[in-house]
Amino acid sequence: MKKGIKKPLVVAAGFVLAGTVLSQTTASADKYKTINWTETAPLSTMDPSKVTAAIDFDGLTATNDGLFRADKNDDPQPALAESYTKSADGLHYTFKLRHNLKWSNGDPLTAKDFVYGWQRTNDPKTGSQYAYLYSGIKNADAIQAGKEKDLSKLGVKAVDDNTLQVDLERPLPQLVAMLPMAPFFPQNEAFVKKTGNNYGTQSKYLLSSGPYVQKDWNGSNDVVTYEKNPKYYDKDAVKTKKLVIKTIADQNTGYNLYKSNTIDFTTLSPQQVTASRHNKAYTTIPSATTAYLQLNEKTVPEFKNTNIRRAISYGIDRDVLTDKVLTGSATPATTFSATKLVKDPNNGEDFSKSVTLKDAVSYDLPKAQKLFDEGLKETGKKSLTVQLLVDDSDAAKRTSQYLQDQLQHIKGLKVTIKTVPYKQRIQLSGEKQFQAVISLWGADYPDPSTFSDLYKAGASFNEGSWNNKEYTDLIDKANGPDVNNPKARFNDYKQAEHIMSKEMGVVPLYYRSQAAFVRPSVKGMVTHPSGAPYDFKWAYKE
Repeated sequence: MKKGIKKPLVVAAGFVLAGTVLSQTTASADKYKTINWTETAPLSTMDPSKVTAAIDFDGLTATNDGLFRADKNDDPQPALAESYTKSADGLHYTFKLRHNLKWSNGDPLTAKDFVYGWQRTNDPKTGSQYAYLYSGIKNADAIQAGKEKDLSKLGVKAVDDNTLQVDLERPLPQLVAMLPMAPFFPQNEAFVKKTGNNYGTQSKYLLSSGPYVQKDWNGSNDVVTYEKNPKYYDKDAVKTKKLVIKTIADQNTGYNLYKSNTIDFTTLSPQQVTASRHNKAYTTIPSATTAYLQLNEKTVPEFKNTNIRRAISYGIDRDVLTDKVLTGSATPATTFSATKLVKDPNNGEDFSKSVTLKDAVSYDLPKAQKLFDEGLKETGKKSLTVQLLVDDSDAAKRTSQYLQDQLQHIKGLKVTIKTVPYKQRIQLSGEKQFQAVISLWGADYPDPSTFSDLYKAGASFNEGSWNNKEYTDLIDKANGPDVNNPKARFNDYKQAEHIMSKEMGVVPLYYRSQAAFVRPSVKGMVTHPSGAPYDFKWAYKE
């Protein structure tokens, strides 16, 4: 922390997860080589208001800063803000911005850019799936619901060019932890309006407030270049002049390119993990991410039946899935909330362990058959055919084939597979145009709400449309009466997770970590279990 900066409330409350630093030192950018990184899918958007995918968060974090930026330990540290104060009742925040901040085109970056960016994200016309994070900021819920039409009524105000005031309707213990996220980034109003619907769709329709400027993305290409931003306030900390990020979905291709010294990073398949554990480039990157099935109750009414949902869960042997199918990159999930997220203040345990209900999420084929037969009888059906939507990544294809084989051991259940590009899977999921889909959710910040709030009634990411009033009431209680009592708040989330497990609102599959090769000459690369997975700000290659 900078001298005189208060430690964020979420840190004081213990809601912090350690990040991973592969290595970190200081040096001049002139000394270092281009880093050739990879992602498993292409960018889908660089619009901070419309981002949903981890890959896009990586790109936006490379090119932007918010009021805060997560450091190597996943702690939020002042970035475009240099300090802040909070009122005694926790309802008013005042952020002081650094002086002489600039956009990459030379325009002044001021508090007004935060006001505009936040208003745009909350505007229903924008269609931001992440607008829900603003719930608790004054009038955010009313604006998103269309009840308040005046965007200026949102609880954010530019007192002057360097002072941003934020007013809340209720305390938000997680507020500062959320501020490094792209939906809270500033946006240049004149530039956004000039580019119109093209904003965030290609490099030429972007502005940067952060370490790098994106150069050659045309909206669909698989190789994207990032160059050091000379207008960035903290440019002296940026050691690398150029990053090249390539989309490589096939892990065999990535492995071969790494071996030929073409790329500096690649994820590994189960077979590659077995052969590579003793290589000095081998690493496992932790991630507070859960893979799960969403069962769409709108397109398959039978999924409204709890017995059918539970039958599908009991029909999956997660130990085989993680040990044999996804070797080196997964462990069996027993909860929706991911591991490595946060510790429960009631007992000091990892929250996912604390909320696990014994045998609620497990493999029991006879029980699955019994529940499925009961569910079919209750819905008046003799059988059920379900189409499983997956993307074309190696892990998704392996998982879908395994699930198809497993679930068809339940008599009367047939599973077909629809494979689409990653970008299309994201789109179809958001539009709820699927029957069942393999989804992954990575924590955006270290707090239970980053998972539990997704399945409140009407939540934008509740793509399967599961609804349970008791669950929603518990989330509202955690965000309302119990918000300033960490133990009571976490207990609310625990009870909500128990309902999710009993009702099988989603079907947890596995907790993800990532086995990979990282070239030993790449130093200073910061990874985060929550938020944007990769932060290139401090990275360099010797």
